[in-house]
Amino acid sequence: MKRFLFAVVLLSGSGAVQTARAQASLINLVVTGTRLGVQALAKNKQPVPAKPIDQATADKNAAANTAATIAAQPKELVLHRTPADQLPKKGAEQITALEAQLEQCHAAMLANPSGVICTPEQRAAIQSAAVSVARAQSSWNLQPYQQEMAYYQAEDARRQQAAAPVPAK
Repeated sequence: MKRFLFAVVLLSGSGAVQTARAQASLINLVVTGTRLGVQALAKNKQPVPAKPIDQATADKNAAANTAATIAAQPKELVLHRTPADQLPKKGAEQITALEAQLEQCHAAMLANPSGVICTPEQRAAIQSAAVSVARAQSSWNLQPYQQEMAYYQAEDARRQQAAAPVPAK
C-alpha cells in the first residue's frame, strides 16, 4: 500500500512540476516575442530624410490639394429624416437620436454662415449614434446620414479655409 501511495504522490507531484514548467516556458515565449517585436519596430522607425521643397512645388501641391478637396466634397445637402410612423420598432430610438444630432449640425450651419458647423464632440456623438443604429438595426441604410455628415465636414473645411489668412508673397 505504501508503494502505491508513493507512486500516486510522485506522479501527481511531477504533473504539477510539468504544468509549472509549461507555464514558465509560455511566459518566457511571450516575453521573448514581445521583446523581438519591440526591437523590430525600433529598427523600422529610422527617421526619413526630408527633401527640400521649393516654393513653386509647394504652391502646386497646395493648389492640387485644394482642388481635390473641392472636387471630393458633396455638391448639395440632402436631409434624410424618417417620419415617426415609418421607423422600425427595433432601433427607432437610435435612429431618432442620430437624426437629432444631424439636425443640430444643420441648425448650426444655417445659424452662422461662417462659424463651425460640427464640433469634434458632435462628430464623435454622431459617429457613436450611427454605430448604435447599426447595432440595433443592421439592415437600416446609413448612407444618407453618412452623406449628410460628409457635406457638413466639407462645409466646415471650406469655412476654415475661407477664414484662414492668406499668406503674403
